Amino acid sequence: MCAPEAVCQSNAMSAEEPPTVSLRIDHDVFGANKPVREIFLDVLRNTGARGGFAQFVGCTDLPKGHLDVKKGITVRDAMDALVAANPGYQWDMEDGVVNLMPRRGVPLLNTIITKFHMEATDQEAHVFFQDLLTVPEVQQREAALGLKKGLGQGGPTSVPKHPVPKKHLPVSINVQNLTLQESFNKIVGVLPKGVWLYYETDCNGAKTYIVDVASDY
Repeated sequence: MCAPEAVCQSNAMSAEEPPTVSLRIDHDVFGANKPVREIFLDVLRNTGARGGFAQFVGCTDLPKGHLDVKKGITVRDAMDALVAANPGYQWDMEDGVVNLMPRRGVPLLNTIITKFHMEATDQEAHVFFQDLLTVPEVQQREAALGLKKGLGQGGPTSVPKHPVPKKHLPVSINVQNLTLQESFNKIVGVLPKGVWLYYETDCNGAKTYIVDVASDY
């Protein structure tokens, strides 16, 4: 039973529902020299699974990858095949959220958030991320890593501070002593659908990052 101040996640699976990694994909997934992000989103498409994805980017195109799996495969087997075909990545599942990450790790995402609370709606996912990235712990870690927030590409810095919601459900996020990655997973975990996306770019010494949310996969 949830404590009054806690979040009871609406997406909690019943005893009859299979765990996320046991869900089966209803389509073939084929990617040859295709952005890894697109391959990952294609694996999760139509499964109802939520996800998180991080990637390092250079000055030009997004890193490409490969995958060829058939309809009916489980999410677990598809993710195993994905990292086997693209060894620079590793995957795991945290609180029901499937994460695909660079094997070398993402230092900013290891930042510990002492405390964060926000109430908004399920239509305002960007606002949760935008405000979370302004907490002192993240700003201090940004400076230590020589990172700056990027602009554009649909990231939280390019959307209105408080967009006008459509039909929506109230959502409350409570974070205490969690990493930034764990906090991102907590956010998408209470949304009807979503994958958080983190891109860190190092181009000619200029290091920036963008956080976005995909909900149309």
